[in-house]
Amino acid sequence: MCLVHRRLSTLRLAALLILMLSVYLPCSISARTVSFTSDIAPLLQQRCVSCHGPDKTKGKYRLDTFVALMKPGSSEKPSVVPGKPEASLLYQLLTEKSEDDRMPQKSEPFLSSEISLVREWIVGGAKFDGVNQSASLVSLRPPPRNVAPPKRYKFPWPVSALTYNHDGTQLITGGYHEIIFWNATNGMMLNRIGGMPERVHSLVIQSHGQRLTVAGGSPGRSGELFLLELNQRAVPASLVVTADSLLCTAFSSDGQRLVTGGADKTIRIFSIPTGLEILKLEQHSDWIHGVAFSPDGKWIASASRDRTARIYDSTNGASISTFREHEAAVESILFHDDGKKVLTSGADRSVRSWDSNEAGKGRSLVKSDTAITCLHSDGKSVFISMGDGKLSQRNLPEGKESKDLIDLGTRVSSLAMHPTSGLLAAGTHDGRVCIVDIKTGALLCEFIASPGFSKPVKKQIKTVVTR
Repeated sequence: MCLVHRRLSTLRLAALLILMLSVYLPCSISARTVSFTSDIAPLLQQRCVSCHGPDKTKGKYRLDTFVALMKPGSSEKPSVVPGKPEASLLYQLLTEKSEDDRMPQKSEPFLSSEISLVREWIVGGAKFDGVNQSASLVSLRPPPRNVAPPKRYKFPWPVSALTYNHDGTQLITGGYHEIIFWNATNGMMLNRIGGMPERVHSLVIQSHGQRLTVAGGSPGRSGELFLLELNQRAVPASLVVTADSLLCTAFSSDGQRLVTGGADKTIRIFSIPTGLEILKLEQHSDWIHGVAFSPDGKWIASASRDRTARIYDSTNGASISTFREHEAAVESILFHDDGKKVLTSGADRSVRSWDSNEAGKGRSLVKSDTAITCLHSDGKSVFISMGDGKLSQRNLPEGKESKDLIDLGTRVSSLAMHPTSGLLAAGTHDGRVCIVDIKTGALLCEFIASPGFSKPVKKQIKTVVTR
């Protein structure tokens, strides 16, 4: 009996120790393991920086960098006191019961789990585990977690980006966390590469080389830029992770530089093939919908939702000119006439042509009754897509002669053209890719660019007469 009692006592003591550890250890372990860069920075970037960042600084308090976060605002109360969450103004405002005083204002309060993370980080000493305390929070965030694309899509995915390969035999489209390769003749799926942004907004192939740029992101959460080697088709690390989706990219004509812009209102230029960021421009006050290099590579053009289009020196970012004639968001931009002229289209349903180095009063090239969604040029003509599905062609530089190509019946989200075949590919919002012969206006091939959907459908459409 004594032996039994001893064993029971030992078991009870072990159980008591386990219970005590289960109560006390989680707090101490989580406090030691909460990461500023992985846990706290993404939280603050997503929920707080819009009111306490470089564009807006409520209460004279910024927290878009670790250095700024640790400094007091206009109240002069310490924002973060390491080891003491209740003495930290940041924590006090997150847990404030009054909606008028609680942060973030005019938004949903932090979840209890999110508040616990902040508390445990402060309890653990409010330590910084990155490299540069002055770096922006968004630059500290780890790349978004890769999500495996589904084998079969539940519904057709909008084709917001597409491009031809060099010889015109393949089309590449953006999918859900992937890019997809298709036979450009019959629309059969050839290959898929995952590990991409949730939504792909831009696909551009290097004019002289085997590189493909992929830009996109998750709205309001993150943006990513990838540079793929087509002959390897392996997923590399992203060149940059941003606070919001990247929407547009362009290569210089020599393929040695890459420019991108997006919903974070920033233009970035990278050196190729190193992938190093060499220039950053922050002159726009809203999303950047389009970017382009001039043919000689000296200038960069940008189109923004702030109703302006801008021209910059591509080497130092100096402002060359600003065009302000659009009455709504400017959504597409391209150079023509050897870079002397610029074409822009906007949500004001117009296409305008203007001098790149002066940006004075532009000339109206097109005034439409419906939204103009995309512009694409082969140097001799500009191809225009509409929100109602119509495709048209106008000659350059004057744009007087025009030809209606075809009506696809739904919003066109992207355009691509192979320079020697005379074929124009249009991606639609309902998930189709339509290949059109620009000489005849005939629809040569149509397919749904989502794995698991219908087989390619070939159609021959009566040519639309030139006006």
